[in-house]
Amino acid sequence: MADSSTSWTKNNLPAREPSSGRVEIMECTLRDGSYAVDFKFTENDTAILAGVLGQLGFRWIEVGHGVGLGAAKAGKGSLPTTDERLIDAAKRAAPNAQIGCFFIPGIGTADQLKSARDAGLDFVRIGYNAPEIEDAFPYLTLARELGLKPCLNFMKTYGISPSTFGEKAREGASAGADVVYCVDSAGSMFPDDVRKYLSSARDRCECKLGFHGHSNLQFAVANSVEAVRCGASFIDTTLYGLGRSAGNVPTEVAVAVFDNLGIETGIDLFEVMDAAEEFMGPLMSQMQLYDMMSVAMGCSQFHSSFLPKVAAAARKHGVELRRLVVAMGKLDPVNLDEDSLNRVGASLPKAKPGKARDRLTSFAVPGISAHSISSSLSAVQSLVDGMTVTCAKRRARPVLELVASESPSPDLVLADLVLAEGPVVLGRVVYGSFQVLEQVLKMTGNSVPLYLQDKDGGSWAAQWPALLKEIVGGERILPVRSKRLFASYVEDVVTTTAQRYGDFCMMIYGGPHASLLRHCSETFSNVVVRGDLPDGAPTNCWQIADFSDRMHFDLGIGAALLLCPPSPTDSASIDQLLLPEGIVITAGHFPRFEMDLPGRAILRLDPNQAYRGQMERWVAISNLMKSAQPAPLAVQ
Repeated sequence: MADSSTSWTKNNLPAREPSSGRVEIMECTLRDGSYAVDFKFTENDTAILAGVLGQLGFRWIEVGHGVGLGAAKAGKGSLPTTDERLIDAAKRAAPNAQIGCFFIPGIGTADQLKSARDAGLDFVRIGYNAPEIEDAFPYLTLARELGLKPCLNFMKTYGISPSTFGEKAREGASAGADVVYCVDSAGSMFPDDVRKYLSSARDRCECKLGFHGHSNLQFAVANSVEAVRCGASFIDTTLYGLGRSAGNVPTEVAVAVFDNLGIETGIDLFEVMDAAEEFMGPLMSQMQLYDMMSVAMGCSQFHSSFLPKVAAAARKHGVELRRLVVAMGKLDPVNLDEDSLNRVGASLPKAKPGKARDRLTSFAVPGISAHSISSSLSAVQSLVDGMTVTCAKRRARPVLELVASESPSPDLVLADLVLAEGPVVLGRVVYGSFQVLEQVLKMTGNSVPLYLQDKDGGSWAAQWPALLKEIVGGERILPVRSKRLFASYVEDVVTTTAQRYGDFCMMIYGGPHASLLRHCSETFSNVVVRGDLPDGAPTNCWQIADFSDRMHFDLGIGAALLLCPPSPTDSASIDQLLLPEGIVITAGHFPRFEMDLPGRAILRLDPNQAYRGQMERWVAISNLMKSAQPAPLAVQ
């Protein structure tokens, strides 16, 4: 039940009137957000983003190392430059904003605080664990003497009771704090908790109040709203919620929510959304802020800074890390006692093995897989439909490789999946006539944004009729050479094999083409070929007619490359010639050979694997070509 001081909004949410009609957004992307990039925001990054934030109208911007001033020198994670240069870069880029840093006494020093002030620092947020917050009071005095605006952050506020927070907040205000912050360091608070803490402080002191939340239990935004309703005038946010652990209150979401509640922020919602997408979108596409460990931390008031030690203890005792995290957080949310850590770790049940399952995000279409080929136009449609579904779940895009058969065949069409990797799900269609290709393009044109035209297919299809390109648009067709790609893949495998298994001698079974033989001869000191040698073979290569010459058994062959399946007799001879620790590389699936040598290390070359790592490059080339614009005509 809501108490008598609450009313109900039109959306049936309990609400209190905020103490004023405005809230100050403390934009912390360049400080708290730096946790997510290993504190690697550069001087240029800081200048760019601080400039953007300043232009958007943010009046309070926090920059620097996530742990605070002096943290890099204290061994808490390196910076690409100094604290002072980051402050100077932000101040120059956003001259109308207040530029601040975080500061933890004992990590940062008084001299570093003075140096930061000389670099242009306007405010400092002095943070300390809530139970011992009094140890930070002398630095409030120092900050005021330096002309800085001091804020006092009660790190792990939940480590003390609401009434104690109120008393300590009053003492902090008396010691010189302009703003006192309630800090939900573990993302564990509920709105009712926030109300109790901030109401206690509001009843006891006149200074401004602030709230810093984390999203471990997804209450950060709701907690921020409750904080404002209880009198807080400063709310910490980061673009996209980028930050430590499960992240912070997303700036753009906070602006939207406060706009809807009629609380002024001074920030235009659509401008901040545009800026977030433009400058942070590419970075956030690589981030995952929310995971199950974040939930464990949130439900137990466990601070992420303890995680390395707790993880080491979990490995030592063979227990599940999340269970140990929850147990330790509930035991003491503020401090980590190593004796207790080992005692609790030894008492937990042993961890059971587990693994991530990709069933929901993997390609699954009856009759079509990476190891099967289906023939018919309906199979093409099934392939593309399956690719589209898979892409939606993987945030990927479908790409279709089009390969002409070696010789024309009026009705030939084959569909198969090549791979699903990274930003792309790649399918392949082999066609036997331009009539079939036309039907494929018309069938898939609305679903496939990019086509790969394999130039190593049948020579009869080297030049497509212009009409075919017009069906989907020439800008969506990228020429590739699959044979060249596979040859490069094989060469890379050969190079790595020489490094790992020794480069004294390689055997090739089957007739190698000149470029492959040349690469093998450049990689290995000796190359023995059981097959035909091309003209002009390198001098360190020689041919053997059969395996009867026993002298070759003493060559010390470390690797064998099989270009075709050997007979059972030859398989046994190859095994004898190889060193016991040697490896066999097969250019395809040779099941009989693999059965004949069950104890031998065998590496199977799958042509589809040659496409791994290539798709990003091809997509980038396609995007580059699309962005190319003709130069404007000169004005006569």
